[in-house]
Amino acid sequence: MKSQRSLRWFILPMFMVAHAVNDGFGWIIPPLLPAVREHFHLSYTEMGAFFTAFRFFGNIFQAPAAYLVYFAPVSSILVCGLLWSSVWMFLASLSPSYGVLVWLSAISGLGRSTYHPLAVTMLSRVFGREGLGRAMALHLSGSSAGMVIGPFLAGLLLSRYSWRLPIQTWSALGVLAGLSLFFFLKHQKQELHVKGKTLRWPFLSRPLGIYLVAVSTWGLAQGGLMAFLPLFLVDYRNFSTGKAAAAFGIMAFSGAICRPFLGALMDRMGRRKPVVIGGFILAGLSILAVITFETPWILYLSIILLGIFGSGHSGLADTFMIEMIPSHRREETLGFIYTVRMGIASLSPLFMGFASERISLYNSFLILVPVAGFAALLLLLAEERPME
Repeated sequence: MKSQRSLRWFILPMFMVAHAVNDGFGWIIPPLLPAVREHFHLSYTEMGAFFTAFRFFGNIFQAPAAYLVYFAPVSSILVCGLLWSSVWMFLASLSPSYGVLVWLSAISGLGRSTYHPLAVTMLSRVFGREGLGRAMALHLSGSSAGMVIGPFLAGLLLSRYSWRLPIQTWSALGVLAGLSLFFFLKHQKQELHVKGKTLRWPFLSRPLGIYLVAVSTWGLAQGGLMAFLPLFLVDYRNFSTGKAAAAFGIMAFSGAICRPFLGALMDRMGRRKPVVIGGFILAGLSILAVITFETPWILYLSIILLGIFGSGHSGLADTFMIEMIPSHRREETLGFIYTVRMGIASLSPLFMGFASERISLYNSFLILVPVAGFAALLLLLAEERPME
């Protein structure tokens, strides 16, 4: 029992570090978009395409990446993915043209495919139902350090340097984190390797299908919101690029510090669905407040609430999902779900940019409000079941 507990606390910090850098790439790019737009003279659609290229290919390859656990240790897969993303993103920062930037970012994004289905499966096996909500929350809060540091780092460096340096700095941190994990984990006796399993198709059920449609719907709203919020603040609230990056960082920070409390609430209630549905509704109302009010304290309060319920609670929805999947079917099933859900969400910046060219960025944000409400309505139809 004691060795099992020590294994828990060994595993969690290691994967928190990997997650911090992996997800931090997605949070350092949006604050840089105003500067990238100015450098390459881009439209909203072109900016959305850049961010979509980085996210899409990494997301759709999560399903095949989940099957890699049958052939290699989880730790090796995650380290290789992190190094791949970091090296290619560094090269993307040197791009002489918009086209090169898009293609190199897409190649870089492939490395992101390895993390989510594998780490979440590992957590669900190490922690029982009684502690899974807290484990997921702490894991997400630890990894959110990258989401918080990334925007603030972007804002700090943008005030003195170009948009290239923040990406290069984060890429260097990714290489350092990947090499550190490699040399640390290779000396561990416990290896996270799948043995004695046969290849199978993903597990599917009616509640899981409803969940997938609901969170994919919310992902469309969330993806557009996260990519274009700094641009909205610059174009409609007269923020400087540095100030918009700081506001983006505040949003990420509020989500990071509140995740443990939301996870504890899930565990105390013994139910996940009410917390997830409430988060969707409050996120939609927060988006409405951001585009409606210009009073500074209301605007910043809305941004904080967006951090809590727009990004902070979203990962906790995975706790609800995990409990619908039999333990022995999770790698392939989570790979499939993350591919569909995040693949759809990664297209949102492109759609958002295209719509903004035609009906304005303001009206595009307004459309996100009923989308969040519709996701909450869909999730009401999903039956909540205890974990097997």
